[in-house]
Amino acid sequence: MKNITIYLFITAAIVALYGFAFTIASEDEPVGKKLFLENKCNMCHTVKLAGIESKKSDATELKNLDETKTTEFWINYLKKKEKLNGKDHKTAFKGSDADLQKIVEWLITVKE
Repeated sequence: MKNITIYLFITAAIVALYGFAFTIASEDEPVGKKLFLENKCNMCHTVKLAGIESKKSDATELKNLDETKTTEFWINYLKKKEKLNGKDHKTAFKGSDADLQKIVEWLITVKE
C-alpha cells in the first residue's frame, strides 16, 4: 500500500510539473504571433522566421516589413483605408483594433 501511495504521488508530481512547464513555454510566445494565428492571417501569409508557413503556394512572406511605413499605415492598410503599391489588402481585418495593433507591432519586429 505504501508503494502505491508513493507511486501515485510521484506520478501526480510529474503531471503537475509537465503542466507547469507547458504553461510557461506557451507564455514565451509573443502576443502578436498568437493573435496572428488566432485571426487566421496564416491562411494567406507566411512568417518563416517565426515558424509560420501558409499552406498556399503563393503566400506573402511578411518578414522585413517596409520600415519607411508607420504602424498606423499598416493598421490602415489592413483595414483597407490605405493602399500599398496602389492596391488594397485583399481582406479587411475583422478583429479588434487592439488585436490589430499588437499584430502589426509584432510583425514590425520580425527581421532577418
